[in-house]
Amino acid sequence: MSTHEHPPPPRPRTIGIARSGEFDPAAFEQAVVDLLRACGVAADTSHTGRTAQRVRELWQHRLLGGYDLDPAEVLGDGFEDPRRDMVVVRGIAVHGVCPHHLVPFRGVAHVAYLPGGRLHGFGRIARLVDAIGHRFTYQEWMTRDIAEALMTHGRAAGAACVIEAEQLCLLLGEDRRGDERVITQAFCGEFERSPQSRAEFLRAIEHRRS
Repeated sequence: MSTHEHPPPPRPRTIGIARSGEFDPAAFEQAVVDLLRACGVAADTSHTGRTAQRVRELWQHRLLGGYDLDPAEVLGDGFEDPRRDMVVVRGIAVHGVCPHHLVPFRGVAHVAYLPGGRLHGFGRIARLVDAIGHRFTYQEWMTRDIAEALMTHGRAAGAACVIEAEQLCLLLGEDRRGDERVITQAFCGEFERSPQSRAEFLRAIEHRRS
């Protein structure tokens, strides 16, 4: 048979940039000490004596804490319900780490889904955003991953996500005004097929973004 009739199986998808090993606290702290020294700053002064520990805790538990969360588990199974009305959660605080410059980006995510027979707690949706966003990732990837997770794990008939964020690597660039924002959008299922559903979602979040 030709390869056109039997295409190779798709590559496994990951959320964000996959880790090949576990987080190493000791190695991370040593790397921070080395970074300070490379910058010409002593790592054992009254100002920097606990910097390595503080930075490690921030990165391990917050900036990269999503690696320890399973999106399917944090979203949960929800509960059975026949309603099909749109559910929108606006203004979920979100952050990720740009793998190009190792600096964070931060902003808000607006998430919606059209139930496909199950409803999910609002806090669970926010937790899903954390599980997907708190990793090495790109804003574009994160936006799509959130929408697809609601389809896959939440059994939604449609899902949408809009993220508006400040990219620190952009804001620190030369000749930047410092007020640039990046907006990314992803639509799945019924939101992708129906202009009316997309329009209703965008209207619901419009004044929040203005």
